[in-house]
Amino acid sequence: MARGGPLVRQWNLLKTLQAHRFGIDSDELAERMRCSKRQVQRDLGILAQVGFPVTHEDRDFGKRFWRLAPHFIEREGLVLSVTEMVSLFLARQMLSPLAGTPFGDGLGTAFEKIKAMLPHDALLYFGNLDETLLVKSVARPDYSGQEKEIRILNQAIGESRAVKVRYHSLSKGREWDATFHPYGMVYFGTNLYCIGYLAPYEEVRTLKVSRIRGVELTEKHFERPEDFSLAAYLDGSFGIFSPGPLQTIEIRFTDWAATSLREHLWHPSQKVLKDTSAGVVAQFRLSDTREFKRWLLGYGRHATVLKPKSFADEMREELCAACENYGGGKGEACGMKSS
Repeated sequence: MARGGPLVRQWNLLKTLQAHRFGIDSDELAERMRCSKRQVQRDLGILAQVGFPVTHEDRDFGKRFWRLAPHFIEREGLVLSVTEMVSLFLARQMLSPLAGTPFGDGLGTAFEKIKAMLPHDALLYFGNLDETLLVKSVARPDYSGQEKEIRILNQAIGESRAVKVRYHSLSKGREWDATFHPYGMVYFGTNLYCIGYLAPYEEVRTLKVSRIRGVELTEKHFERPEDFSLAAYLDGSFGIFSPGPLQTIEIRFTDWAATSLREHLWHPSQKVLKDTSAGVVAQFRLSDTREFKRWLLGYGRHATVLKPKSFADEMREELCAACENYGGGKGEACGMKSS
């Protein structure tokens, strides 16, 4: 099966055919694909050969119009188009860290059912997509060894039952046992978290699933607060940590960091206050700054905290400490005098 450029062209050809359910002629296809009419006909032949429902009919004085069946898969209430198939393929890659867990197994089972309905050669076509569209992440944790813990947490969430959890705390440097009321799971980045009421602290806390060393389901039921919402709880978070009052933070971004702010919405509260050739001044409303601070440090000298002063002081201390690690003096050596 063709790879690289030809595969991308053939994929775009499928999308174009799907968008024109009454058919599109070879000349227009060639113009859209930016290739010859002969190449389009070869590609259409390949797609039909491997099992895609590509058909044609002659009309308008013998002019050939090509079509793609509107539903690639249609069986027992399951209807999927070609583009939906590729979306599922990408989802499988993004959720690969959850393989071996109830979440990953569910996706795997769905794929097995779909595979049973597809021609073998068409499967090979989809199998080559990672040559042209690859989902890549920096860290890829493996949750397959925690299938039992995740299954119990899911059951506890569904049945509103308390669990006894053993957790490895990095801040305390040891493991501890506690009663936990799990409210829900959050998949953020490549990490899985469980949010719920932690009895020893008498408040809602976030536990990183990879640090859970054991979970035991109890017979005790709990009442989840009616006004609790995972989305609302994490609304002021830059990542997964949320508790604390909302505060307004202003940052000046310059050079490539300014470009990053122009191109991405990093947080729902992100608001550009000023955008000039000198840089971007952006505002954020956050209830916790731990993850935000780590993110800002990645921009180095191209991100400067303007408000509030207390957060600017935190960043100054962090950068001065980093300067010392590289042989600098106590702040003054790197041009950062203490206030």
